[in-house]
Amino acid sequence: MAGASDNYFFAAYRGYYTNGTTFLQIVGLGKNNYQSFHVREGKLNECNIKLGDFLSATVPLGEPVKNFIRQNYKFKVTVDGNNAKVENEEGELERNSDGSLVFRNKTFGLIRSINQNLPLGKYRITIRATNESEEDLFKNMKFCAEEKEKIDSSSNKFVIVGTGFGMQNLSLNNKKSMNAFVYSVINKGDFNTYFLWICDNHEKSIFTSKQHNLGLGHFFEGIFEETPNGKSKWQCVKYVKSINSLLEGEIIGRRIELKTRISQYHPGFGRAFPTVRSEYLGTIIDKEKKLPSQCDGKTIKTQLCKIGEEYEWIVTDLL
Repeated sequence: MAGASDNYFFAAYRGYYTNGTTFLQIVGLGKNNYQSFHVREGKLNECNIKLGDFLSATVPLGEPVKNFIRQNYKFKVTVDGNNAKVENEEGELERNSDGSLVFRNKTFGLIRSINQNLPLGKYRITIRATNESEEDLFKNMKFCAEEKEKIDSSSNKFVIVGTGFGMQNLSLNNKKSMNAFVYSVINKGDFNTYFLWICDNHEKSIFTSKQHNLGLGHFFEGIFEETPNGKSKWQCVKYVKSINSLLEGEIIGRRIELKTRISQYHPGFGRAFPTVRSEYLGTIIDKEKKLPSQCDGKTIKTQLCKIGEEYEWIVTDLL
């Protein structure tokens, strides 16, 4: 495993020294994506590193980069001539401090959008390194990205699980029929406030009721209303019916712990944690780095825990 002094890089494109020998441009990832170095291609090849690979390396102060180690990360990389691209990534489009449109990506950090006329939102993108002739145009940002499609989080074609005929998510203006489960409860007077996780869009929600007495881990179909100015983005406005549990779990103390199959392992870089995906929970953080990189299809245990100011699903055990 890379030491604490190591940084992580993407071997992004091939260039040529004046004597005709080739180098690979390695560009830093995450919070270090301002770093970029020429490294002789033959030297990297000796370490089994080629164009389009990911690697770790030590960056000593005032010395050449050294200690190159190839990292076996699962990204969809294509190599076209002297350039490598990373496809099928997700990025949240926002404006940075100078007003430029940039994609925020967990692995690559902030990435300049090639198209500066896009509406804000989440996109599927293809990432590449900016070459030296583009750095002034892209304000010295080392990565840029081309949008492929906008990801509409409100359109979800998940079929509700239950007996009888399946039913597509029902949309009534800003209301939707979706599946959820209870992960926390507060009882106050005649009212029960249920904190919910929506399985369809991986969002939190709240349901307040006098008539319902729901246990932790109870799965149900409900009508949810989008309330962007409320305490929760989604409010459950109607309990429709109980459904079969979509996940196995148990109650530990006052928390539920769930079992789920995982996919799409993404490594952590710098201070970021590795992440995986679950069909019903969305992103799960491997805070204690319990998972190997080859963990697609494995089953884990997970709990909803506070990280910083947010509650996130974290890996508690690998089964």
